[in-house]
Amino acid sequence: MLKDRTETLILLCVLFTSFLLKLNHLGHRSFQGIDECCHALVSKNLLKHPLKPTLIDVPYIPYFEDTWGRNHVWLHKPILPMWQSAVSMALVGITPFAVRLPSAILSTLAVWLTYLIGVELLTKRSALIAATAQAFSWFIMRLVHGYLFSDMMDISLLFYCELGIYGVIRTVKTGEWRYVLLAGVGQGLAFLSKTYPAFIVTGVALTAWLAPVLSLAKKEDCHYRWQHVLGLLGVTVLVAGPWTLYTAIEYPIEFEISNRVTFSHFTENLQGWGAPWYQVFIYNMHLFSSLTLPTLIATFYFLPRLFRQKDVGICLLYAWGLGVFPPFLIAISKIPTATLMGAPALLLLLGRFVEDTTRKKKEVPRWKPIYRYIWTFFIAFLFLIQAINAWWLTETNANDRTYSDIASYAENHLPPNAVLLTEIIYTDAQNDDNHLRIMFLTSHTAHPYTTANGWEKLVSQAQRHGGIPYIVTFRELDLPVVFKSEMDKTTIYATVPHRISNPDENHNSLR
Repeated sequence: MLKDRTETLILLCVLFTSFLLKLNHLGHRSFQGIDECCHALVSKNLLKHPLKPTLIDVPYIPYFEDTWGRNHVWLHKPILPMWQSAVSMALVGITPFAVRLPSAILSTLAVWLTYLIGVELLTKRSALIAATAQAFSWFIMRLVHGYLFSDMMDISLLFYCELGIYGVIRTVKTGEWRYVLLAGVGQGLAFLSKTYPAFIVTGVALTAWLAPVLSLAKKEDCHYRWQHVLGLLGVTVLVAGPWTLYTAIEYPIEFEISNRVTFSHFTENLQGWGAPWYQVFIYNMHLFSSLTLPTLIATFYFLPRLFRQKDVGICLLYAWGLGVFPPFLIAISKIPTATLMGAPALLLLLGRFVEDTTRKKKEVPRWKPIYRYIWTFFIAFLFLIQAINAWWLTETNANDRTYSDIASYAENHLPPNAVLLTEIIYTDAQNDDNHLRIMFLTSHTAHPYTTANGWEKLVSQAQRHGGIPYIVTFRELDLPVVFKSEMDKTTIYATVPHRISNPDENHNSLR
């Protein structure tokens, strides 16, 4: 009883400590790259119209649906993570902290799910070791704080995939349909987080059904049946189907483009992510950081047991942890977070490996405990490095207030239909999303342009559709200066006599 309580207390301490660590500088004001800018802005716009995800909410300038960084209706990524951030902003306020808070919560709950899955398939000690490794993962911390591509999307995918897999595993143990329902809900919500990678849940379910047939598990240990697979898929359709069908009918052009782009990852070098097949493993080294080598050893260590002992737990962990690799090995475009949703399974194998190799054994030669102590110290040291790296990352606090001066002035002094034509430089990663930053910080529309005189054509287009254009640039222009930011060395110029316009002017969008 005391032992059970001790493990529970340790788990609670791990969850609480890692959550506090995630909150450390979570509200830093630097949106790192165009991904987080887009996600934050769409989330903010969902507060006004929850069923219409928009990037540029009032597009005074003509746009093309396949230009996802300047689009109106934005289906480039699924809706659920942005709904979650919108709810957070409704409760906490429109701030970067509110944007990232759901990721901090879900990533912590995902650690708890890893523990629960580990208890079902392995032992409590193995589960606790794996949960601790995941709780202080430097890689996951980067996603939570928005420092890594795909941020909230992959955190949401990770949590709901784990929820679905927990449902599958409980079905394996009990055969109860309520857990099939849980698995289907998890997979459906994972699909609404990042579409097709969510079907790793189905992959684990199929493995659970076929494992006894393939002599990878004992039949009496596995209560998963083909009916459960159909039930899982049916519930998934009920959860993810309504939004998918709604967007296909309401926004058919954007829907078709977003799905085409998703599958183009297999055939094209999208956004510079093209790489050789082995890049996936290099990204995986970043994912596991200091624990890469012991995790790799643990993955090979249990392979003989998979075929000799017919252990359903080990079988499902391999199906989950390695099942995420084949699609991304085939794809031309390799992204850093491609295998994240399989990481908990490999960490659970690591947890079991650490437990097996550090456990005190009876009747062993006197010299062997020395090696066990050295190994235990080495593993503890690697875990410490993992935690220190996570702490260091949260201490980074990239609190860049880029364009906050410009946005503050625009919000308080420019007319409601002001259109901020913002010069951006695509070769500068810190500059190519400033129009999105401005829109998050204000209620105004901003459009980018990329050449010195690129604003000239846009001025007439904005005026034609009811906007009052202003130029935001670091250059000196022969136009009236409205505001000059000493912080950013950037200036707002007026293209017409500066005045407050009639708020009832035409705000019609166009395509």
